[in-house]
Amino acid sequence: MMSEHKRLHPISAVANFVKQLKDLIVPFVFLFVLNNRGEKTGFWDYMPVISMAAVLVFVLVTGIVKWLRFTYRLEEGELRIEYGLFVKKKRYIPIDRIQSLNFSEGILHRPFGLVKVKVETAGSSNPRESEAELTAILKEEAIELEEMIYREKKGHNVSEDLPGETTETFKDEAPFFNLSSKDIWVLATTSGGIGVIISGVFVFLSQFNEFIPYEAVYDELAVFVKSGVFVVSVMAFLGLLIAWLLSIAWTFIIYGDFRIKIVDDHIVITRGLLEKKQVTVPLNRVQGIRVVENPIRQLLGYCTVHIENAGGSVLEKDSTSIKLFPIVKKKRITGLLNDLFPDYVIHDDFKRLPGRSLRRYVFRQAIWVVVPTAAVCFMYWPYGLWVSLLMIPFGILGYYQYRAGGWKIVDGQLSLQYRGVLKNTMHIKKSRIQSLDAHESWFQTRKDLGSLRTTIKSGETGYVSPIRDLEKNDLQIIASWYSHSV
Repeated sequence: MMSEHKRLHPISAVANFVKQLKDLIVPFVFLFVLNNRGEKTGFWDYMPVISMAAVLVFVLVTGIVKWLRFTYRLEEGELRIEYGLFVKKKRYIPIDRIQSLNFSEGILHRPFGLVKVKVETAGSSNPRESEAELTAILKEEAIELEEMIYREKKGHNVSEDLPGETTETFKDEAPFFNLSSKDIWVLATTSGGIGVIISGVFVFLSQFNEFIPYEAVYDELAVFVKSGVFVVSVMAFLGLLIAWLLSIAWTFIIYGDFRIKIVDDHIVITRGLLEKKQVTVPLNRVQGIRVVENPIRQLLGYCTVHIENAGGSVLEKDSTSIKLFPIVKKKRITGLLNDLFPDYVIHDDFKRLPGRSLRRYVFRQAIWVVVPTAAVCFMYWPYGLWVSLLMIPFGILGYYQYRAGGWKIVDGQLSLQYRGVLKNTMHIKKSRIQSLDAHESWFQTRKDLGSLRTTIKSGETGYVSPIRDLEKNDLQIIASWYSHSV
């Protein structure tokens, strides 16, 4: 039994100091600018610098005190954590409630062989964060802690030496699935990572509005544009190319060494080159399986598979809706998912929407550009008529949304297919559905149509799967299936 009090690694005090320092950047910049105005003639002129130094010392000292007062141990079937700066707090977590331990190794952790451990529980007291977090402990201690919790949940005394149940159980399990370099390349080139890189650059630059002479930059840019459209086009192309290459590199950093292992009744996902993360998901906490296809991947025969997890933290985007297979050939998912979830029926045979729904789908998308088109036509007649061509791609999107819509019931499972821009195929067990809402508007009633919304537990608010303009009779069949035992 790990009954002795254990402390975090001292690097956690440094990590806390860096984290606090990030929050102080803006006030520090303000004080720095304030301190550099005018000549220094007396003690009070140096107050901004003295204030900054005092705050830094205070943050460092409190970080060290927090580290000294933070202890954890396993005792009497509980993970017991004691912490606090001025008031000592105690948190006792029954091992039976612990669903998983998620590991991550950041830049500060890896040189020292450390990991950050997040404790995920069933029915967390705060759905916006993990039940507990050990910011920096030795990797061997983390594996030992995981092993002890595993044995305790199996009903064994953690001090016993159980043959065959050593750390090899967790380390040497053969990978069930991994991503090759080719897979990551396809993932990178078919994602929207370039938009993230460009928006990140703009957000970064926006933090320095007062320091960058944007007016001078714009003046220089105007002269540059006058020098030739060709040169500007080439520079814009090179800028986009660099952003695209950066997005590819970032994808390799995030998903490098991606692999999935099945340990007992848990899915263990590890990934990352710079920051290595391990996420553990109990199979019995999976609420639904979602297959996602963006238009490019759909043409190439690839898709992404998500699982909706009942646990996890709302603020941890990868802990509720988890990418089980970030990129995979669609023809492989039936075999892979049948091996992982034999009680699910993975298929692509759906009952489609009625023909009279098509007009509603096309109109619903095209209406978004009708008002702007009318306004532009009024102000720039007749050249504004060219803007009306925007209704064509929106109408095409509505058509493909109609084509994607469908549903199917197989025993105790409901499968829905729908599209926004991405095509989604959701497979849900009846016992996992939190709510099923069938409704119809006045316009739908005239056409004998209705809409459906299903909600499953995922994070704080749940994950909603909507499908519009179903046949009214089909809607009644689904509602009847859900309200009666199968």
